Order: sequence, then C-alpha cells, then structure tokens
Amino acid sequence: MSNIEFLNNAQKGKNTPMSYFMTIVITIIGGSVAAMVFIILLLFLYFLIPGINAQAQIYNIGDNSLLILVLVGLVYALYALLFYLCIRFIHKKNFQTLINTGKTIKWKKIGWGAVLWTIIIGFFTVISLILQGNSFTINFNYTSFIYLLLLSLLVFPLQASFEEIFFRGYLMQGLSLIFKRPVVPLILTTVIFGSIHYFNGTSISNSISIVISAMILGLMLGIIVLGENGLETAIGAHIANNMFVAVVLNSSDSGMGNLPSLITTQSSDPYSGIPLLLLMAVIMLTILFWNRKSDLYRIFQ
Repeated sequence: MSNIEFLNNAQKGKNTPMSYFMTIVITIIGGSVAAMVFIILLLFLYFLIPGINAQAQIYNIGDNSLLILVLVGLVYALYALLFYLCIRFIHKKNFQTLINTGKTIKWKKIGWGAVLWTIIIGFFTVISLILQGNSFTINFNYTSFIYLLLLSLLVFPLQASFEEIFFRGYLMQGLSLIFKRPVVPLILTTVIFGSIHYFNGTSISNSISIVISAMILGLMLGIIVLGENGLETAIGAHIANNMFVAVVLNSSDSGMGNLPSLITTQSSDPYSGIPLLLLMAVIMLTILFWNRKSDLYRIFQ
C-alpha cells in the first residue's frame, strides 16, 4: 500500500497486466484508427459536394490550423469514449477512482487551478512583453480569433482532462502497483508525458525544448495530484495552460504555429523559455502547498 490514498485507488477493480495492455491498445490505437476512418469518410463525402475542388482542399489541410484543431478534438473524443468503456468493462472499476478519493468531482478546484495558473503565466507574459516586446507579434483578427476561442473552449477542456486522467490518474495509479514509492510513478509518467510531445516541434532542437517543457509541466501537475489526492487542480491548470498557449500566446515554432492567436512569438533560442517555465512551476507549487509541506514530503518518502 502507498502512503498516498489516491494511488491506493489502483487496488480497486480488475488490474491484471492484460487489463492495462488491452485498455492502452484499445484507447490509443483503437481511437486513432477510428478517427482515421471517420476522417476518410468525411473526405469521401467532401468529394461529392459539387463546385468544390476537393483534391486541392485536401492538400491544404495541413495549413488550416483551425481544421486541425477540430480533428484534434475528434481524436480525443474517441480516446475518451473508448477509455471510459475500458475502465468500466475491462477494469470493472468506477471511473471516479481515477479522479480523486471521494465520490464527487470538486469543480471549484478545477476552476481554482485554471485561475491560478492563468494569473501566473499571464503575469510573466506581460513582463516579457515589456522587456522583450520586439520578439512578439500582435496579429489580432476578430473573426479568426472568435473561431479559435470557441473551438478552444470545446477542444482543450476535453483534451487536457483526458490527458490528466490517463497519465496522472490511470498510469500513475497503475505504476504504483509495481513501484511502492510514489516518486517513481511520478517520474515515469512525467517522462512518458514529455516524450509524446516530441513531434509537436518543427525541428529537432525545438522538439527537444518542447519535451523538456512538457516534462516540467507534467512534473508540476503530478506533484499537485499526489499532494492533493486528486486531479482537479491539475486538470484546471492543464486546461488553462493549453488555452493560453493557443488563444493568447502561441509560438510560431510549435506544431500549430499558424493558429490565429492574439500574440505570436519566435525565439532564436528554443530553450530560452525553459527557466521561466520552471520558475512558474515552483511559484505554483509554493502557493498551493505553502501551509501543507507535509503533503509534499510524503511524495518523496
């Protein structure tokens, strides 16, 4: 048994190695295949619409960042559906056990996590604009921005919530069945979470910087989850982070650098923002656990 109650939820239900293997395969591979089939069917229907050069439009899909955002939402919706079914019928456990140790979701904590991280990242963005304004470009277009905002409100809460439940809930609990010290599942899920972001970059150095940034964010979120015995604050912070970097401040070097964000930036050094992100993570953890240091200590015991 772990000294963290949230990780002990892994004991509930059916948790054989095959259960985990089937769930991961069905969720990730099955969800991806289902999304591809759905997209192919949509493209086929697109060819049937008269007066549209469908072939030319398909070639330009990669340049349409809003359409890519829609497809991301579709993929994660399928991931979430298949994952939920696997938890209920393969693991035979209550989905709530992946979120916290209680019986209800603490919605206020989701809001608190989102607000706090938005304030922190927003504050340092303003400071950066003041000190390094020449590296930022404001390209506000009302129509495109509204479309981006509405799509982001639909896609990122789903995407971020799924990632938190899958990585910081499902995988971290599952790894705790093997490794009894909480810090080991924390580190392993942080590495896995960061590694899957490698292909978000446009170059090797940019991809590595994104992986490091994702690991810092993932480590912060994992510590929050273990320290609070629940995902809610981490879910809120993750949603706010993805919303902010898509809607407010986007990098032209990212995988979706052509989003009609409010501000775009391009740095000659892809690693320049990493120390700032690390500082923001430390500030976030300090605020959350200022009077609860014992909750942090037990993670590393």
